[in-house]
Amino acid sequence: MTPRRPSPLSTIEQALLGALALGVVAMLSFPAARAAAEAVGWLPFWLVALPASAWFTARALRLREATAATGAGASPRRPPASVHAIAGARAARPRTASSLRRAA
Repeated sequence: MTPRRPSPLSTIEQALLGALALGVVAMLSFPAARAAAEAVGWLPFWLVALPASAWFTARALRLREATAATGAGASPRRPPASVHAIAGARAARPRTASSLRRAA
Protein backbone atom coordinates (compact mmCIF):
# COMPACT_ATOMS: atom_id res chain seq x y z
CA MET A 1 0.00 0.00 0.00
CA THR A 2 1.43 3.39 -0.99
CA PRO A 3 1.47 6.13 1.63
CA ARG A 4 -0.84 9.06 0.99
CA ARG A 5 0.96 12.28 0.06
CA PRO A 6 -0.04 15.30 2.13
CA SER A 7 -1.64 18.12 0.22
CA PRO A 8 0.63 21.04 -0.64
CA LEU A 9 -1.55 23.34 1.42
CA SER A 10 -1.09 21.29 4.58
CA THR A 11 2.68 21.31 3.97
CA ILE A 12 2.57 25.10 3.73
CA GLU A 13 0.48 25.24 6.90
CA GLN A 14 3.05 23.16 8.76
CA ALA A 15 5.88 25.40 7.57
CA LEU A 16 3.95 28.52 8.63
CA LEU A 17 3.23 27.06 12.06
CA GLY A 18 6.94 26.27 12.45
CA ALA A 19 7.86 29.83 11.47
CA LEU A 20 5.26 31.17 13.91
CA ALA A 21 6.66 29.03 16.75
CA LEU A 22 10.23 30.13 16.00
CA GLY A 23 9.13 33.77 15.89
CA VAL A 24 7.41 33.53 19.27
CA VAL A 25 10.44 31.83 20.81
CA ALA A 26 12.77 34.47 19.34
CA MET A 27 10.57 37.29 20.60
CA LEU A 28 10.39 35.84 24.12
CA SER A 29 14.09 34.97 24.24
CA PHE A 30 15.72 38.08 22.79
CA PRO A 31 14.59 41.51 23.98
CA ALA A 32 15.96 43.08 20.79
CA ALA A 33 13.43 41.05 18.77
CA ARG A 34 10.64 43.10 20.39
CA ALA A 35 11.95 46.40 19.01
CA ALA A 36 11.95 48.05 15.63
CA ALA A 37 14.86 47.75 13.22
CA GLU A 38 15.64 50.42 10.64
CA ALA A 39 16.08 47.95 7.80
CA VAL A 40 12.92 45.85 8.20
CA GLY A 41 10.61 47.76 10.55
CA TRP A 42 8.78 46.40 13.57
CA LEU A 43 10.15 42.90 14.23
CA PRO A 44 7.14 41.40 16.09
CA PHE A 45 5.14 41.97 12.91
CA TRP A 46 7.60 39.94 10.84
CA LEU A 47 8.18 37.29 13.50
CA VAL A 48 4.61 36.67 14.71
CA ALA A 49 1.85 38.62 12.96
CA LEU A 50 2.84 37.86 9.38
CA PRO A 51 3.24 34.06 9.80
CA ALA A 52 0.02 33.94 11.85
CA SER A 53 -2.03 35.78 9.22
CA ALA A 54 -0.53 33.64 6.43
CA TRP A 55 -1.40 30.48 8.39
CA PHE A 56 -5.00 31.66 8.92
CA THR A 57 -5.29 32.38 5.19
CA ALA A 58 -3.92 28.97 4.21
CA ARG A 59 -6.28 27.29 6.65
CA ALA A 60 -9.27 29.21 5.27
CA LEU A 61 -8.32 28.17 1.73
CA ARG A 62 -8.08 24.52 2.78
CA LEU A 63 -11.48 24.70 4.48
CA ARG A 64 -12.97 26.36 1.39
CA GLU A 65 -11.58 23.54 -0.79
CA ALA A 66 -13.03 20.94 1.58
CA THR A 67 -16.51 22.47 1.50
CA ALA A 68 -16.38 22.87 -2.30
CA ALA A 69 -15.39 19.21 -2.67
CA THR A 70 -18.30 18.02 -0.54
CA GLY A 71 -20.76 20.32 -2.29
CA ALA A 72 -22.04 21.78 0.97
CA GLY A 73 -21.94 25.32 -0.34
CA ALA A 74 -23.57 24.47 -3.68
CA SER A 75 -27.19 24.67 -2.52
CA PRO A 76 -29.29 27.30 -4.32
CA ARG A 77 -30.00 30.46 -2.36
CA ARG A 78 -33.47 31.52 -1.44
CA PRO A 79 -34.38 35.12 -2.17
CA PRO A 80 -34.71 37.39 0.87
CA ALA A 81 -37.98 37.27 2.80
CA SER A 82 -38.95 40.73 1.60
CA VAL A 83 -39.24 39.43 -1.97
CA HIS A 84 -41.65 36.72 -0.84
CA ALA A 85 -43.69 39.26 1.12
CA ILE A 86 -44.01 41.57 -1.89
CA ALA A 87 -44.98 38.72 -4.20
CA GLY A 88 -47.55 37.48 -1.68
CA ALA A 89 -49.01 40.98 -1.30
CA ARG A 90 -49.41 41.33 -5.06
CA ALA A 91 -51.14 37.97 -5.33
CA ALA A 92 -53.49 38.74 -2.46
CA ARG A 93 -54.50 42.16 -3.81
CA PRO A 94 -58.11 42.20 -5.06
CA ARG A 95 -58.44 42.66 -8.78
CA THR A 96 -60.34 45.67 -9.94
CA ALA A 97 -62.02 46.26 -13.25
CA SER A 98 -59.22 48.57 -14.44
CA SER A 99 -56.53 46.01 -13.63
CA LEU A 100 -58.48 43.33 -15.50
CA ARG A 101 -58.75 45.59 -18.56
CA ARG A 102 -54.95 46.21 -18.49
CA ALA A 103 -54.23 42.48 -18.26
CA ALA A 104 -56.33 41.70 -21.33
